Amino acid sequence: MAKDSEAEIVAEARQILGEQEEVIAAGHFGLANLIIAQIAGGTAGGLAVETVEGSNGFGSALGVGLGGLAAVKASAEAQGVTMKMIVAITPEQIHVLNRDTGGRLDSSVASFRRDAVDIHIANIGLSRILTLTDRPTGHAVELHGSVSWLSAQAKGDKVVLDLLAHDATASD
Repeated sequence: MAKDSEAEIVAEARQILGEQEEVIAAGHFGLANLIIAQIAGGTAGGLAVETVEGSNGFGSALGVGLGGLAAVKASAEAQGVTMKMIVAITPEQIHVLNRDTGGRLDSSVASFRRDAVDIHIANIGLSRILTLTDRPTGHAVELHGSVSWLSAQAKGDKVVLDLLAHDATASD
């Protein structure tokens, strides 16, 4: 079973939530604002390598990749989350969970009652921006997922997005 398969993500969510929890869908998502950190870190990394090594396509590409990764990790942890999180749906709740925290961060990022959350899904190419807003408190989380056939995590994301889209239309 692949690490990013839908079944593996569901199993990981159940391990975090407790084996007694019925997880009906789960996918990998990140905070939507981390896209900006990735662009800024990648740009800085690419420029730094070019300044040190001169104009080398491979070195610059490596600098962009490593700079983007470092910036995303730092930005995520500064916000109390891991780079890649799990959105797990149970019959009553939507859970946003940290992965691989190593004890540095809480496992639970946020939970929303399915009958008390506003759901908005925006399409940006093969990316999806998922906004969950708790009606009673106004607390919101904006997440980024993928439906790309090239992305290993997309199957779980698609199941979560389809289920939440159904919930959104059912509550209208």
